[in-house]
This record gives sequence, structure tokens and C-alpha cells, in this order.
Amino acid sequence: ILICTKESIIKHDKFPPFSRIRLKSLNPNTDIGSLARKVVEECRLISPTKLPEVEQLLFYLQNRKSPTGMHGKKKLINKYLMKKKEKKQIKPRDPTPFEGMELDEEANINSIDDYVELLYEDVPEKIRGATLILHLARNPDNLEELLQNETALGALARVLREDWKQSVDLATTIIYVFFCFSSFIQFHGLITHYKIGALCMNIIEHELKRYDLWQEELQKKKKILNYTAVKSFDFSGIKAAFLSLSHFSWKLIHLSMRILYHISMDDRFKSMFAYTDCIPQVMKMLFDCGEERMDPELISFCINLAANKRNAQLICEGNGLKMLMKRALKLKDPLMMKMIRNISQHDGPSMNLFIDYVGDLAAQIGQNEEEEFMIECLGTLANLTIPDLDWELVLKEYNLVPFLKDHLKPGCAEDDLVLEVVIMIGTVSMDDSCAAMLAKSGIIPALIELLNAQQEDDEFVCQIVYVFYQMVFHQATRDVIIKETQAPAYLIDLMHDKNAEIRKVCDNTLDIIAEYDEEWGRKIQNEKFRWHNSQWLEMVENRQMDEAEPFMYGDEGEPFLQGGDILERPDLFYSADGLITADSAISPEFFTDFQNGDFVGPPGFPSR
Repeated sequence: ILICTKESIIKHDKFPPFSRIRLKSLNPNTDIGSLARKVVEECRLISPTKLPEVEQLLFYLQNRKSPTGMHGKKKLINKYLMKKKEKKQIKPRDPTPFEGMELDEEANINSIDDYVELLYEDVPEKIRGATLILHLARNPDNLEELLQNETALGALARVLREDWKQSVDLATTIIYVFFCFSSFIQFHGLITHYKIGALCMNIIEHELKRYDLWQEELQKKKKILNYTAVKSFDFSGIKAAFLSLSHFSWKLIHLSMRILYHISMDDRFKSMFAYTDCIPQVMKMLFDCGEERMDPELISFCINLAANKRNAQLICEGNGLKMLMKRALKLKDPLMMKMIRNISQHDGPSMNLFIDYVGDLAAQIGQNEEEEFMIECLGTLANLTIPDLDWELVLKEYNLVPFLKDHLKPGCAEDDLVLEVVIMIGTVSMDDSCAAMLAKSGIIPALIELLNAQQEDDEFVCQIVYVFYQMVFHQATRDVIIKETQAPAYLIDLMHDKNAEIRKVCDNTLDIIAEYDEEWGRKIQNEKFRWHNSQWLEMVENRQMDEAEPFMYGDEGEPFLQGGDILERPDLFYSADGLITADSAISPEFFTDFQNGDFVGPPGFPSR
């Protein structure tokens, strides 16, 4: 709808429940005052009193920089920022501009319909139209509006599905457009709606096969030239052509992998990969890397896939886990080990496969390994809650107890490593002989000291309390905790922690302690009773009484308690209409007079 047809300054499109105004002629030379007045005059939804605000907004639009990439002003929530901050960031970098993205004109959101028309022409025009749309999509401010244009998105998906084999440039450009959407979690529904993930896997598979064919062809040409003894032949031209083709092929593969990586970060869609041929193809790509450095897109995607139980089972099929362990241990690759650690967190058949690798993992602990690699190995071991696993033998054979105890000292290592040590202790403490061994080594006082140092960190507190929970199941360690340490007192203090998980573990641990020790049982019961009463009294004191209960408040509406303890006000419990004095002194004659109906209330109270 044209609100201002004069000079076509303003175009108004309605997207309920708001109205959007497009300013087609806004540029650095525009008179902001005149344009603001024009907007207010032509748009009846804007009150004339809002003229200063309109001018301010127009001034901002006029002076803001137009971002050319994904590093512009992001109003949307980038899913990367939602992840917990890690010491080393492993997410793939945003793709850099590639050859073919250059344009001799500036893309304009108001010309989107013209760009869509180009997608119905021949391949060169399709590439140009897709590139113009890509320039719009690289500005996050345009994504919401592009999302509303189903015609444009449907045309892009159709062209990608039908013509991606005809032109690497065309396929790469369109995939880049969808990559821009995949960077934000709220647009993942769009990616799955057009089945871009499946298309990406088809493209990756096809390009890998084509790359292998190119390599075979290149080797054949080399052999032919050697056989014919043509030494003067310039082979550099063929090699350069091969490198150029492979460069565009890998660019397309990497961009497709980035989209899959983004989708795999969303738990809603992570499980869907199990029902495709994706995992076998990705595992082949993983093992084809040999000892070379893996692409961050590939390993990041695999790490996310392994976090799903069904995906993890598919990864382990055949010799999958064996090959992963072999590569991770040989190359000391922390990212590969992170993938293995994600696999180990799932119970069932996949966890039982790790029994064969417990010794290999334990051998990495305390051997001057890189800290990140050791953290992943330790975390993998800590995930193995296998009943038949002889943890006592593992601790003794690899002399792990001194390492575990030494790394409980506050500040001795990075928090990530110390936390994994605590979790590991909690896992092995399920074994009564291991729990006794750890108790004799003095680990319990070390845990209490660490608890004091990390009392503000809920994760540390919860994991340390969980260790106590495991240890109180065994008589030997239960006696040590109850009789030789102040652990129960710390647990009582944590009974009412604001964190629900900490409260839950504390309650379960204290229930076991109360069952086996009468003295601590009374203390725990008294504390629970005291807390329950204090909560009830606080509720009573803070309760807002309605007009039918004015006697709970003084003349000015303030409660009679005024911050005092309600148990110290017996007059509130025993007096009724002034029948009992404040000092609660009751004479025997009171009952006789009251029963005979002869009682007369104190002065100031009407008798009945």
C-alpha cells in the first residue's frame, strides 16, 4: 500500500500486529525534518506528538553503518552466544566471502521481488539473483523480513534442489543464504521445512565422490605422461585446473557442513540425523582425514551428534568406537576425545563397549598430557557407571588415588580439571572397596576444604555433595563421614540451598545419615522442624489479611508482631475477647464464673 505516492517516498506494508514503513529514498543527503513530517502526515497511525521520536529514528537510520556480513548489529540471539563459555572455542568460523560474490550494484531489500524473478532465468541470472539475496541475508537486520517472503525462500530452495549439480557457484551462493538463517536458532524451523539438511548431505556426498574422481583422473594423466616419456610437457596447467576445481568443491562442502553443524546444536532436530544416511557418511569423512588436522566444521558436527543416544549407537556400530579411540589416543586429539566423551554418557550397549578401553583412558591421567586432553579422558572415565567394572583394580594399577587427592586442593589446577576429578571420585565411590580406599587416603577432608573454597559454585557443591551421598551407602565410609568429619554439619547448612538439585541430594544424604546415627538424626530432625516452623511463621506474618480480620493489625495497619517471634506472644494464642490477661495469669475462680455465665470482662471490653 502506497501511503505517499508523491515521489514514492514511503511504502507501507502491513504485517500484523505491527506496521512497517519502508523509506525508499533515505540517504545521507535526505532532509530528516521534512521526511519526518511527511511520515507523520501520511501515516495516520502515528500521532503528531511523536514527531520528535520519528526524527530521532530517521536520524539513526540515516547514520547507522550498513553491515556487509554476519558481523553487523545483531538484534537476534545468535545461538553461539547461548553456549556456555569455554576456554577454547571450537565452533567453526563464519565463512569468508568467496569469488563470485562481487556485485556492481548494492542490494536493496525493496527490490527483493526483482531478485526473485532472476531465479527463473538461466544459470548466470540465477547466480546473480541468488548473490543479491545473499548480500541482503548477510545483514541480520534483513532476516526477519526475508522470512516473511515465502516466495523468495521457496524459489531459492527449488533452485538448489533442481540445479545444484549444474553450477558450484549457484549451489554455494544459495547454501550461504540458508547458512545465514541457520546461525540463529529461531530460524531452524525454516531450514528443516525446506529440507536443507538433507540437501546438504547429498551435496557433500556428491562432491566427495567427484573429488575422488578428479584425483584418480589426475593420477592417470600423470602415469600416461610418464609412460610416453614426454618430459617437456607442462603439467602445471592441469594441476592448477584441478586445484581450482577442488577449491570450489571443498568450499561447497564446508559451507554445507556448517549448516548441518548449526542444526545439530538444536536438541529438537539432533535426533533426526539418526533416521538418515548422514552418520555413516560423516564417519567416513572423519576416518578419511587420516592423521591430518580435521576441519573444525566436521569434528564440531560430530561432537554434537554424539550427544544424542541413538546417534551414539550408530557411531559405535562395527568398529566405529575402536577407530575413534585409536585416532584420539594416537594423536592426543582433545576434540576427538570430546566426541568419545559424549558417546560415553549414554547408558546401554554403547557404554558397555568402553570396558575394553578403561585401561587406555586411565593411562592418560597424570602422564603430563595436555590438560584439555586429560580433562576429556577423565570425563569419559567418570561417565562409566558400569556395575561390573572393577574400579579398585583400576585405581591401584594406574596409581590414580594420589592424583585425585592432589587435584582437590583449591587453586592447584584449572577449575574444569578439578571438577572432573570430583565427578570421577563420585563415580568410583559407588564401589564400596574404592570408597574405603579413598576415605583412608584423606580425600573426605580435602573435599570439605574444596567445598568451602567453591561454595559459590553450584556445580562444585552439587558434585561434592553427591560424593558424600555415594559414600554414606557403605558402612566403612559412612562411619568416617559421621564420626570423623563435619560433613553432616555442612550438609545440614545446605539443606535449604536455593538450588533445587543441591537440596535434593542433601536431603537424600541426610536421610541415610539419620537412619544410621541417632544423634545426627535428632539434629537433622530438629533442623527440619525449625526450618518448617520458620517458613510457616513467616507466611503467617507476611499474610495480607482482608477487612474481615482487622484484629491482626494495629490502628495504623501494622502487624502486632512487628518483626518479633510469634511464639513469644502467648496472648495471641490464649486470649479471646480479653478473657485472659496479657500475663496469662488465670485464677481458679475464672472457670467457675465463666461456666455459670457470671463472668464480666475487663474494663474496656463489652460483656456478653
